[in-house]
Amino acid sequence: MVNRIFTYLKSDVMFTVSMVLAVVTSFFVVPDLGAVNWHTIFSLMTMMIWVSLLENAGVLHAVSVWLVSRSHHARALMTSVTLLSFFGAMLLSNDIAILTLMPIYLRLASGLSTQLKIIGSTLIIMAANSGAILFPFGKSQNLYLFGHYGVSVGEFFTWSASLTVVSLILMIIITRFIKMEPLAIDLKPAEHVEKRQLVFLICTGVVLIATIFGWLPFNVVVPLILIVFFIYNRKIFKMVDYGLLATFLFFFVATNNLANIHMVQTLVSSLFDTPAHVLFGSFALSQIISNVPSTILISTFTDHAHELFLGTNIGGLGTMIASMANLIGFRVYRQIEPDSSSTFLKLFMVLNFVMAAVLLVSFGL
Repeated sequence: MVNRIFTYLKSDVMFTVSMVLAVVTSFFVVPDLGAVNWHTIFSLMTMMIWVSLLENAGVLHAVSVWLVSRSHHARALMTSVTLLSFFGAMLLSNDIAILTLMPIYLRLASGLSTQLKIIGSTLIIMAANSGAILFPFGKSQNLYLFGHYGVSVGEFFTWSASLTVVSLILMIIITRFIKMEPLAIDLKPAEHVEKRQLVFLICTGVVLIATIFGWLPFNVVVPLILIVFFIYNRKIFKMVDYGLLATFLFFFVATNNLANIHMVQTLVSSLFDTPAHVLFGSFALSQIISNVPSTILISTFTDHAHELFLGTNIGGLGTMIASMANLIGFRVYRQIEPDSSSTFLKLFMVLNFVMAAVLLVSFGL
């Protein structure tokens, strides 16, 4: 039993880091579970279950066949999934877009080289982080900033539109470097999806999205949906990545602990005192503790909302920890392609930091 625990801790670095950070910081302040964003955790859990039901019903395979039939070479395929991720994240949020599209792409790419699998997966994650910038509900930290600083809708769009457009242009440029290799993917024909299953998935999906956006009462609808899912297929709960949910929980606890440590408060208030310091400092801090915790921590000590918005959104590009969406994408990749996960990490960081550097120069000067 002990050996299994240590093996898991070594294999899941993000979980281990988040747990250690939460435990260590809890020696300095009393941890507060009320600081945990349960909305995010339960939204992720229900979406994981819903996507698993989609896969079991054959919907993801049908989408895969549809995409392949319209993509005659590798560049076209990855451009398609990149744009799907970019625009899908505008409405579904970056987390959900990745959780939905990554399994589709990796099953499509099973006949491609490892490098193309990695590049395509990386582009999906980067596109989701970029497309989700446009609307406040696309990213957790933007929704928080929108409410915390009382930003008007018009002002928010003046911040987000330019960053979104430039990010899209950069994503398109990156896809132009992918060779136009003919696709050699042998997918079995899509099986017929039962109408009753499809209606069930569409209805529950619409209700889930409406609930996540706040259009329906979250505390009432989510428990009801979980009960419905359990009655529909109780075995699907085994497909939930509970390790990822625990990682989120530990990060929320650790961030709240840090924000309540006097020495940290003093350090943060002295470091983030100018617009430039907030922009570049929030980007740097996002690489270490993720952009959502960085936003919450820094916003307590600065009025430079626009620079914090830019720094933490660009800060989602970079390390695997920089964004929770990155963690989700990595977990999905590692589950499906475990043998190349270390190579994925290296190429992911190279592409992310290159794009982040261009954005920082463009908006920071």
